[in-house]
Amino acid sequence: MSQASSPDSSTPPARDFEFIATPGHLVQWIADTEAHLQQTGETRVCLDTEADSLHHYHEKLCLLQVACGGRFALVDPLAIADVSPLLALLDRYELWFHGADYDLTMLRRSYNWEPRLIRDTQIAARLAGARQFGLAALLQNVLGLTICKAPQKADWSRRPLPEHMLSYAVDDVRYLLQVADHFLAILREKNRMAWFEQSCRALQAEVAQRSMAPREDPWRVQGSGRLNPKGLAILKAMWEWREGIAQERDMPCYRIMSNKQMVAYAETFEQGGVMNPPAGWRPKWKKEFHDLVAAVFRQGQASWPQRQKRVKNRMTDSQRDAVDRLCAKRDEIAQSLDLEGSLLGSRSDLELLVVEPASGQPLMPWQDEILRPVLTDIIQPAPSVA
Repeated sequence: MSQASSPDSSTPPARDFEFIATPGHLVQWIADTEAHLQQTGETRVCLDTEADSLHHYHEKLCLLQVACGGRFALVDPLAIADVSPLLALLDRYELWFHGADYDLTMLRRSYNWEPRLIRDTQIAARLAGARQFGLAALLQNVLGLTICKAPQKADWSRRPLPEHMLSYAVDDVRYLLQVADHFLAILREKNRMAWFEQSCRALQAEVAQRSMAPREDPWRVQGSGRLNPKGLAILKAMWEWREGIAQERDMPCYRIMSNKQMVAYAETFEQGGVMNPPAGWRPKWKKEFHDLVAAVFRQGQASWPQRQKRVKNRMTDSQRDAVDRLCAKRDEIAQSLDLEGSLLGSRSDLELLVVEPASGQPLMPWQDEILRPVLTDIIQPAPSVA
């Protein structure tokens, strides 16, 4: 995010942040900041991250934006391999994000770090009833700040980073606590602080439980379930070819061919249609495309992947009706609370409660408390077995 425009836009704003690219600078900033936080009594700090997934094959963290009691730093993880002193500092305070899911995922993947205690302004805004909860929208609606989002999709791995990108980055944490205070006041007034704290803990737990192991058969992308072995064979070949080119050229896979395009080609292939590569491709890629199609034919049916067995729908008609009624009641309750229905429990959570009531509690305590009368009324207990 770029800083809110000043009355005299011709004069660049003075830097009120430090760009940190050496371990010594980081250690000194941490020491000064720790002393500042102790002196001011501030208990909250803010963190955001920038990565380069839109520009490179291997996604990596490129910037850590930190705000601590009015002190701002942009830490360069491409230049500093060990940022553990910074993570240790953040763990000593209440750590605020906006839309923490992606940040937590990247921090865990990069540093095997799971923060001690997180809070999320996006969760706070949604539980307070906000329907627009992107950071730019919140800054406009809460603080009256119009923010430029132009650098959002820029290549954050480039060095040196231009001044407008640095300003954008620091503004991602500059105003977070002001936004937080606005929505915390609403949550306290509505007696929803327990909802907020439970939801933040649930997000942390969800990210921590995700497997970081490579997915088996990653080429089985959305839409591949409707393909027969012939289509699956060309889809797998295209996936593997695309991965090789993307890795060789250090570029995102989607810039070569999207998953949706590959599935469409696979459907054309299995139906015997004409397989022409995209017109904008370089001649080498077009030749390799035709070669891989020919190779799939040469391999023959015996080597083609098989369709995965579909998991039978576990729900009976009565169970499906129960889920539909639960969702309808959930939405009625949510409307009375001025909330989105999904915040009270997703459809998949409600399906689990109906189909596998003994498998565990997918709802948070605050969600269960609100929906318990409805759940008790609609989900009939199973008859006991003598």
